[in-house]
Amino acid sequence: MAENNDNESGDASLRDAFGHTLLELGHRHDNLIFLDADLHTSTKATGFKKRFPDRFVQVGIAEQNLFGMAAGLALEGFTSMPSTFAAFAARRALDQLAISICFPKLNVKIPGSYCGIPTSRAGASHNCIEDLAVMRSLPNLLVADPGSNADLRAVMHTAMNTPGPVYFRVTRYAVPELFGPDHEFVWGRGETLREGADVTLFGTGIMTWFCLDAADQLAREGIDAEVIHLASVKPIDRTLIVQSLSKTGCAVTAENASIYGGLGDAVSEVLTDEWPAPVQRIGVRDKFVESGGIDELFARHLMTPTDIAKAARLALSRKVRREVLI
Repeated sequence: MAENNDNESGDASLRDAFGHTLLELGHRHDNLIFLDADLHTSTKATGFKKRFPDRFVQVGIAEQNLFGMAAGLALEGFTSMPSTFAAFAARRALDQLAISICFPKLNVKIPGSYCGIPTSRAGASHNCIEDLAVMRSLPNLLVADPGSNADLRAVMHTAMNTPGPVYFRVTRYAVPELFGPDHEFVWGRGETLREGADVTLFGTGIMTWFCLDAADQLAREGIDAEVIHLASVKPIDRTLIVQSLSKTGCAVTAENASIYGGLGDAVSEVLTDEWPAPVQRIGVRDKFVESGGIDELFARHLMTPTDIAKAARLALSRKVRREVLI
């Protein structure tokens, strides 16, 4: 795990991938208008600003206006992209997002940057763990949490070709690549990254890599874990979730967000409806995230690969008890 530096691993971070893909989209879609909340140096949108100055609008630190302008541009036939930190999209501009954009299903694509734990010591005011829950609850809004640079690029290209509002997360973190350069993202489709028979590890965003690490730890104990990446949080791949649980019988969910309302709840909702089974959830537990080093914060909130492996063992024990009772 990298310590407080999104490039320490040697890989380009997801925000770098965001900047590169934004340029691609600018060349491909001449109706794309980028709206900035004075954060383009942090979000890596400076390349778009230089290449397409007539389609870059500096709104300033005024997120309600940012989202209101995005709605107005969408009504005029543009595809607008209001860009800010996830905290400000999910909190400060929530009314404009819900009523001005989601209610009329406007063609607005919303990147939520600096989400979850890795925010470079930004502290509670800039840290956002509730955006998955908030965005999932808004009607007409699709939600994605990409797990690597190729995944983020695929999400952004698909989002531009998807009618209506879309929210996707851009984590300030670098992880090894999950997919090849030709990877395609499809709404409502999960990806099985590792087959297994004993327990399913469902990950979204950067936590999928932590799940793969946890699966390696479990394998050394003879536990065969299946790892499934669910970048599309809404809609979610109900079929794949049920297929996997019908094989393994128990699961762990891992998200770089609050455990309330996000991926863990989305998976649990499916299983409650179709295949009740023991589920352990990994994520932030009803706490604000303090300022600190990234590794320190993942450890403090029990969100490391070792914590995921521990949760898998607990899920397995609950499955065994359940089978004995039946």
